[in-house]
Amino acid sequence: MNALTIKKDGIHYTPPALAQFLAREIAKVLDPSIEKLRVLDPACGDGSLLSAIRNELRSRQVSKLVGLDKSTMALKACQSRLQKSKTELTQENFLRQTATDNSFDVVIANPPFVRTQVLGGRQSQELSKKFGLSGRVDLYHAFAAQIAKALKPGGVLGLITSNRFLTTKSGMSMRQLLHDQFSIQSIFDLGDTRLFGAAVLPAIVVAIRKPDSSTGKTQFTRVYSASSKTSAPSQKEIEALLNSISEPACDENEHSKFKIERGHLELSGQTSSAWALSNSKNRAWLKTLRSNQVHCFGDLAKIKVGIKTTADSVFITDNWSLHGSRCPEAKLLQPLITHHCADRWAIGDPQKTVLYPYDLNNPKRRVVDLKQYPKTRKYLQSHRARLEGRKYVAKSGRAWFEIWVPHQPADWVKPKIVWPDISEEPKFFLDSSGSIVNGDCYWIKLKEDVDPDWLYMMLAVANSKIATQFYDTVFHNKLYANRRRFMTQYVKEFPLPDKNSKSGKQIVRWTKKQVEKPCLKREKKLESLVEQSFGFPISRLGDSPG
Repeated sequence: MNALTIKKDGIHYTPPALAQFLAREIAKVLDPSIEKLRVLDPACGDGSLLSAIRNELRSRQVSKLVGLDKSTMALKACQSRLQKSKTELTQENFLRQTATDNSFDVVIANPPFVRTQVLGGRQSQELSKKFGLSGRVDLYHAFAAQIAKALKPGGVLGLITSNRFLTTKSGMSMRQLLHDQFSIQSIFDLGDTRLFGAAVLPAIVVAIRKPDSSTGKTQFTRVYSASSKTSAPSQKEIEALLNSISEPACDENEHSKFKIERGHLELSGQTSSAWALSNSKNRAWLKTLRSNQVHCFGDLAKIKVGIKTTADSVFITDNWSLHGSRCPEAKLLQPLITHHCADRWAIGDPQKTVLYPYDLNNPKRRVVDLKQYPKTRKYLQSHRARLEGRKYVAKSGRAWFEIWVPHQPADWVKPKIVWPDISEEPKFFLDSSGSIVNGDCYWIKLKEDVDPDWLYMMLAVANSKIATQFYDTVFHNKLYANRRRFMTQYVKEFPLPDKNSKSGKQIVRWTKKQVEKPCLKREKKLESLVEQSFGFPISRLGDSPG
């Protein structure tokens, strides 16, 4: 199977060690009184999961072992692996089954990961309608809904999936499904451990199909690389890691290349919120922080992603002079902040500019009259076929040469905090230049009638270790190399201390100086002030979670 097919279809075959781990976890919670077990893998691939569960349940009577897959090649590999077993293998798309009979005692699955953008709008809408899903649908969401129909009440689900569902808005449907229809026994967030050969951040869910409304405590284990420079683990290290996290232990421990954190998931029904690991240490830390919090960022400000042109090569460049006589008029070329120039506190001049065809002086968004800008008109006309190909722009009632997400032009001149979407450490900075923010960054503008000093308090908090620890404790949406996603849904929840307290007033004053002339000594002073404002003794900050 070639790499393109694997990416397109979201296929990531399960490593044997991980398959064995999942089979063991299933066996731990499987009712020992059940006779003649029926087991299903709805996307069996090369058969590693079926082989693992067969071996784990060897002492039990397995009356039926069923594997489904769309791929003839995969089924041949599966058959070869399970040739000595009585297994029913069928070339079938599990999601196209019109009905299931709730007849299986175990479903063990590693369904494909295919996001909305790859699925396409039509298929995404079809899946949403068929399985009662909402938001940005991934293929594994639909698989989970169909699996619920295949399991008996009291049956066990062992699921390998993307860990995105734990923390993102698009995972809300998945969280709701698991919360409503299963009693979740354990979650293992395996993050950037690189247990798969591909760039997959996996999670494992072991759950029992609810025979009633009862819900027990869900054990939550999180495993991430101990360092952003950690190399891919060997087979021996993977086996040792998986054996380690199967055993009870203290809340946290180091295991060779990995940091292991343990706790539980408190299911309160708030599936709109990220699912986070809770233990005695981070509960105590959050209690202190919350007792000194007066607002969150979203109370006082609007947090937005930057502009989306959907034709960057037309609208954005670092050298417009290359277009000669078709170079747009300077009045419509605006400096553009991208993640490349992002840094803490303040930045220099942006290297890129964007063709922004809007009237910056109008309080409402109004497109310019191209007749007044003949060079710009000539330039845009040369790209008209591509721009008109964006049918969604025309359907929204806008001109063919507009930017898809331009925001309100009048907002750019207001002081704003900007930061890159993805970074290992916070890189929040203040921009007062009127520059436009690109879609690889986010930005904050204060709501009407909010004291401007709050912007400086937000900047100090966002760049502090407190904010990073808060993020890792409450959200923990980490990618490879310890990089974090600083999206709206997370940043709007960042806490704010009292701006009018003694330490709060100092924070605002020192941040203003730091923006004017950043220096390490002042940054350390701000770090201390933020710690104090949230009630943390400086000496104890290093013992906080995250």
